[in-house]
Amino acid sequence: MSRYLLSPDKHYCYHLTSLGIHYTEKDMIPDVAYQVVRGLAWVGVVVCIIAVFILGPLAFVGAGGFALMSFGMTNFSPKIDKYCILISERTVVFDLENDGVLSFAIPEKGAYAYYGDIFTNTLYQKQELLSTLCSLFPSIEFVKIKRLKEQYKHPIYQQEEEKTAE
Repeated sequence: MSRYLLSPDKHYCYHLTSLGIHYTEKDMIPDVAYQVVRGLAWVGVVVCIIAVFILGPLAFVGAGGFALMSFGMTNFSPKIDKYCILISERTVVFDLENDGVLSFAIPEKGAYAYYGDIFTNTLYQKQELLSTLCSLFPSIEFVKIKRLKEQYKHPIYQQEEEKTAE
């Protein structure tokens, strides 16, 4: 119970480049769980093959779902998703005060069409990231906000609403 209540759900690995931020996202499920599932899948495969030799193809009528599931789960492994946040000169970075969240938006592509959030573990890591971003991209705009919803009051979001109203 403490694993699901106190531990994070996802593991993020960030790479800051001159074009933007590339990161991977992986579920925080222990590797032992994947090994157990793969072991049970191989046991299921063996049981299904033995059942076919004893009962013939009719064995797949009752246990067909388990057989197909077992064959599919023999290569069960964690899924790692890859994402990127491209940064241009017109990027706006919303800095959430007293939290480790940075939100990125680019006005020329539409605020809803292109945005991304970065999560840091500590405020110190966020400050290091902000200083690195300032040095790599001196022309981007940094906006401090108290709540994440306040970013929608920024003029880039208002421009988008005016364009859709016309």
